[in-house]
Amino acid sequence: MSTHLEQLTSRRRLLQAHCAAQRGEIGVIQADIDAGAVRADRVIAVVRRLTPFLLVAGVLTLVVIGPGRALGLARQGLAVAAIASRATRLLR
Repeated sequence: MSTHLEQLTSRRRLLQAHCAAQRGEIGVIQADIDAGAVRADRVIAVVRRLTPFLLVAGVLTLVVIGPGRALGLARQGLAVAAIASRATRLLR
């Protein structure tokens, strides 16, 4: 019985060490996620501050270049975005 108890104790120590290692890995992953969330929060804050200015700039641009040309530029932009998206998918 003593041998079995020693085996169980040894196994328990191994499992505890394994759990501690996994906790460390999870901590590193959590730190990466937190860093990404902080960056995203900063970007969102900047966009919220700039939204009124971007809206005014967009309206002024539309008035200056005209709706027909603005639509053409928007189509070109969408085409470039679609090509870039496909290229990034292929490169992954």
